[in-house]
Amino acid sequence: MTMWFPREQRNVAKRGFQDAVAAALPGLVARLDVAGPVVVTGDLNVVEPDHHPRYPVFGSWEYDFYRSFTQAGFTDAFRITHSPGMDYSWFGRPSSTAQRNGYRFDHTFITTAHTAAIRDCRYLHSIRESGLSDHAAMTLALSLSPLAEHNRRHRHAGSYHRHHDCP
Repeated sequence: MTMWFPREQRNVAKRGFQDAVAAALPGLVARLDVAGPVVVTGDLNVVEPDHHPRYPVFGSWEYDFYRSFTQAGFTDAFRITHSPGMDYSWFGRPSSTAQRNGYRFDHTFITTAHTAAIRDCRYLHSIRESGLSDHAAMTLALSLSPLAEHNRRHRHAGSYHRHHDCP
């Protein structure tokens, strides 16, 4: 599932939309009724609470929105493969000193139960650098082996979904 949140709307409308998404997240996996991982990715136009540098423009409600994914059973896939590091998906306009502020606006979350399948998650800066987008692309590589084992165990436990029981 992909998402996009407008950056310019730093107001009640943006907060209302984020609150609606946060409220829908806890039941998302059950509503989708899938055995494998659920991935939510996109330009959320919000940074993680531990973003460096810390920008005063972001309010606590925006950090709460980021945290709502974890509270709903999702994990930031980038943080699984780049735990202590910082990378940026978007850069602001150059300042008078030619400095450009970096932001990690783009995120990929995966169901926490499936984090063992993550092999890599990273930004592809060539997309941004070539001018195809003002954001870096984000990639997620998953190993299907742990997923196949997970599905096999659930099938034998009788909890496998009907649409997967086809010969």
